Amino acid sequence: MTLTRHGQSAHISATLQLLANVHDLRNRERTLQLNGNNLDIASIVAVARHGVEPTISTDELLSKRLEISVDTLADVISQKCVIYGVNTGFGGSADTRTNELIDLQTHLLQFIQSGIITAADKDPASNSEREPSHVMPLAWVRASIVARANQNLRGHSAIRKCVLHSLVDLLHNGITPLIPLRGTISASGDLMPMAYIAGAIMGNPDVFVQVGQGAQAIVMPSSEALKMSGLSPTGLGPKEGLGLINGTAPSVAVASLALYDTQQLALLAQMLTAFASECLAGNVEWAHPFIHATRPHAGQIEVASNIRRFLRGSKLVVGLESQQASGDGLCQDRYSTRTAPQWIGPYIEDLLLAQHQLEVELNSTSDNPLVDTSKQDDGSTGRVYSGGNFQAAAVTSAMDKARLAIQMIGRMLWSQVTEMINPATNNGLEANLNATASENFTMKGIDINMSAYMSELAALAHPVSAHVMSAEMHNQGINSLALISARRTMEAADLLAHMSACHIYVSCQGVEIRANHNRFLLTLRTKMEDFTPSGALYGLGLEGSQIEMLCTSLMPIVQSSWYRANSNTWKDRVLSVVDAVMSLVNVFMATHNPDCSVSTIIAFKKKFGIVVSSTAEEMFYPGPTISPEEVAVQLGRGTAQIYTWVRSKLNIPMNCGLQDDPLYNAQKGLSTKGKKSIGSSVSMVYESLLNGDMMDGILEDWMQD
Repeated sequence: MTLTRHGQSAHISATLQLLANVHDLRNRERTLQLNGNNLDIASIVAVARHGVEPTISTDELLSKRLEISVDTLADVISQKCVIYGVNTGFGGSADTRTNELIDLQTHLLQFIQSGIITAADKDPASNSEREPSHVMPLAWVRASIVARANQNLRGHSAIRKCVLHSLVDLLHNGITPLIPLRGTISASGDLMPMAYIAGAIMGNPDVFVQVGQGAQAIVMPSSEALKMSGLSPTGLGPKEGLGLINGTAPSVAVASLALYDTQQLALLAQMLTAFASECLAGNVEWAHPFIHATRPHAGQIEVASNIRRFLRGSKLVVGLESQQASGDGLCQDRYSTRTAPQWIGPYIEDLLLAQHQLEVELNSTSDNPLVDTSKQDDGSTGRVYSGGNFQAAAVTSAMDKARLAIQMIGRMLWSQVTEMINPATNNGLEANLNATASENFTMKGIDINMSAYMSELAALAHPVSAHVMSAEMHNQGINSLALISARRTMEAADLLAHMSACHIYVSCQGVEIRANHNRFLLTLRTKMEDFTPSGALYGLGLEGSQIEMLCTSLMPIVQSSWYRANSNTWKDRVLSVVDAVMSLVNVFMATHNPDCSVSTIIAFKKKFGIVVSSTAEEMFYPGPTISPEEVAVQLGRGTAQIYTWVRSKLNIPMNCGLQDDPLYNAQKGLSTKGKKSIGSSVSMVYESLLNGDMMDGILEDWMQD
């Protein structure tokens, strides 16, 4: 197992470090200065989603490097050399030649700026029908801008520093180009998306940008936006158009956002596996280090270790500190929890590799041709080489791996949720996790939703790289489709967030019901051990020691019969428990008090039923149910944080059936204050996941470990 600082394993350490770095940038505890070598995923997230404004390093060596690159290209041009994209045509048309070097760069942007953007995209307020957008989310565009600036700062692209300042100026002035969502195959890089960004800094009147955010946001031609912000349009020198658009920046930028979300969801899935184990009152010896040391895959070992840490202190599972020696039912948990380390482990290894691939790409030169400013063997000062660094297969590889990991994790969460809801598999919880005394179908809709999400997620899992089509006069005979893969991974991560929100909502309900059942059974045991006339077993004419013996024999039957009778409501369980104990009571009395009359037995049965029923009514809805505080102290260190976030921070209560439905209350003339549909409650959990608040909150302590 690979350990990092503080003894944390590799994946959790990498994920927490990403969160910490974004936190520091958001809170301006450190600045982001680009130099071509120091951009990471956290910086992409901070710029794209949190308004962090990068600057370009003022280091003299960096400035000199850029100048030499431009001068080297000029020198090679002066030697009348043929240089791709500088004095030739593009792609399959590279057999043409021209001396119109500046116009050539404009020609390049003209034929690439061919994507579809509708009138509604340029005026979002007019889209009252909520038609899908044809432009990229603006966060993706901001991420692409900072990624491209950093890649071009490496000094291999013959781009002047002032041009790269123009890119960063867009971010500083809240100017975000509208970029068509579709149209790039990420072959010669992401030409089309970058062409619109290049058009924006050049002030193309038909390239539109959004200025500002929220209700104050307006869309206007880039020429007007530059003028309004006091910026001058940027003219392009030889190769600067090609150097700006020919590269992997949009692919790696969107991929970075997708992977940032995926890393957190992969860690959350481990916490949710612990949560599901508590709902199911699991026997979690499957997480014991010995098991995983015998099959020493690093990811598997880490997941098992993490789950043990998240469960530490839990009173709702067994097998954490010692083995369970007895008990009814399954002697081991079902696969969805028991094999979670083996299931998730290989994929967190893939995610770590994907993160490495993306962070290398963020600090790579990915355009063509490239300028080598080093001294050559023949004494010349530099060369220009044509190659294929724009081929973004490294990003495709990272995204296809990440998307498959998301699908596998989603499949596990789907199984866990269905097992918690289904009375045949949830180890004694009510069907559909109905917490009331009346028939309700509480979680049945979520059960259906999970299958819908999972089906869509499975459809996205297929490798995008398997669908490559030749393009551009067959010059681009192979192409990476990296941005398409990144887009699909963003979709997949969003679906997994949907499924995680459902899992959290179901798990919170499940642990409350489980804790309440435990409280009920403990209270009932106390009443059965009571030797006074008010005790549940009093009235059979038995001595104190005999009552104690009978209680010891009856409790396993009470517990097993209570949990087995879970196909309906808690109220329906009472009769099953009473009937189950009477067989043993009759045998016991025949042995220890054979003179006991039939009427005494009948009276006992009636009294015992009253005790069980009244005890249940004191603890289950509509009576006062267990408090969130009482539940939280029974949970593990990690799962308690999720539960407390939902119940205390989001103020989402346990669902109590129709009594919590806003329509039902309105129809009955009752107050609808605080009443929400199940979907609204799950949406609150989802939004808290989406905006990062929940993950920041529940992982804050772990980041400080």
